[in-house]
Amino acid sequence: MPKPDADKVLGCLTGLAVCEALAELSGTTPPVTEPLKSGLWGDGTSMTLAVAESLAECGGVDERDQMVRLTSWFRYGYQSSGETCDRIDDTVKAAILRFERTWDPIDQDRTQGDACLARVAPTAIFFAGSREAALDACARATRITHSDLRSVDACRLLAAMLDEALTGADRQRVLRPQPPEGLCPEAASLCAAAQALGDCPACLALAAAMNAFAGSDSFADGCALCLPSGPRAMAAYGQLAGAWYGFEAIPEAWRRSLARVELLQKAADSLLKS
Repeated sequence: MPKPDADKVLGCLTGLAVCEALAELSGTTPPVTEPLKSGLWGDGTSMTLAVAESLAECGGVDERDQMVRLTSWFRYGYQSSGETCDRIDDTVKAAILRFERTWDPIDQDRTQGDACLARVAPTAIFFAGSREAALDACARATRITHSDLRSVDACRLLAAMLDEALTGADRQRVLRPQPPEGLCPEAASLCAAAQALGDCPACLALAAAMNAFAGSDSFADGCALCLPSGPRAMAAYGQLAGAWYGFEAIPEAWRRSLARVELLQKAADSLLKS
């Protein structure tokens, strides 16, 4: 299966990092000609880099290996923008502490949350063009921290949309992909005219990202629309819009001001070569 365009792959990863850095700002997004204030990304990008490395080195999903790498990030700041783990979602932290106690890489408590949305990109890129493999891999990678069906299905739907974006589909096809089989009602409603999201954090964040993508004509404009919806919506939007628009469409001043940009390029290269 042909690999996706390198510009789209790097755009997907860089879009995530930029949007997480923007989410740290209060108020509105800065002008596209101004650098980001700190350039530090959030926990989603660190998790993404850890998962990308695991996929490339293991040749696919290895849940225990992914948890080992997330533990290294939590304990030692591995793959973080500031070289320390100073930002971590409570549900992810609980999953890592559980793994250290039990060596079981799978969440057995049906934990729900939206932090898992921020690390969908690596599996979508690694399995791009192989839809069923991508969706299965995404579900397996999600369950290491969030095994609630609604969280898993929101991530599967985002993976389906990323697969379309990475392989050059038009905007309407990206927003309305063929729904993954067996989606829960909340996630399935994201592809319908009337949404019924309930209290599912992952579905609510993904809906905000989709609305920002649908209602804008550039990566930066979508960021401004999505920012009020919070960091997880921004993470989902960054992956989706970055994959669709590509790396070069992300404002140069924003992407150049990111900390440790070499890690993003390294991850993109490793996923494309695998």
